[in-house]
Amino acid sequence: MGGLYLVEFGDEEERARIRTEREAERGRVRQRYVERLVTHAGLDGMTADRVMAVLFDHVADDGSRCLCGCHPQLSSQHGDGSDCPCTWDRERRVASRRAWLNDLRNSEWAQAMREQHEAERREIGTWLSGQVDVTAERTSSYAPEQWEGVVDGHSFSFRERHGEWRIELDLQPSGRFADRVVDAEQGGRPVTEPVELTEGEVIAEGVDTALGSGPVEHLDLIVRTIREHLWQQSCPHDGALLYCPQCGARM
Repeated sequence: MGGLYLVEFGDEEERARIRTEREAERGRVRQRYVERLVTHAGLDGMTADRVMAVLFDHVADDGSRCLCGCHPQLSSQHGDGSDCPCTWDRERRVASRRAWLNDLRNSEWAQAMREQHEAERREIGTWLSGQVDVTAERTSSYAPEQWEGVVDGHSFSFRERHGEWRIELDLQPSGRFADRVVDAEQGGRPVTEPVELTEGEVIAEGVDTALGSGPVEHLDLIVRTIREHLWQQSCPHDGALLYCPQCGARM
């Protein structure tokens, strides 16, 4: 199913446990630095704690802890640490984010990707126009590459990631839901809606070396694999010994 989704791993109890452990570890390390300041800099405990607060306790205006790498080490990043985005107001952060996205959209890399995607879209359309009883849509191109469609009345999905792919056939609602991103608030927080996921029988799996070099070759393999599967499922295998003479299935 196409779209951008947010996935949270573990249940709320597990996430709360991880947050508690992380804060406990941070507190332990922080206290060691306080003790070092008392021992090596001759500060009293209260002053040392205030120094640590200045160096390590950076909080954004929404109360969240800033995890930017400019804290607390000496770094030329973000104006030697004095101009971190956690010190900006919301308007400046939004403006900076928009400028970054605008630069990305106007970059040579993005333009080349758009041109490549448009060329591939035309190739896919041309290939599909010559097919019978085949509809297909590439819902994402990279990481993962995903296709959805219908072949001879059977819905399918294809997914490839990290060099491994699979084809699922006759998709049905799974009872599981994911949060699909549909918009963004002014501050940049995503707006999501729950979408039920579908799943089907896995009829084929493989590695990307078998896919070919482009999206049309990928789609051609998907359609051929589905039709071979359907043919073998409907074949009576008359006269078969080791291989069926009709559909080629191994007995």
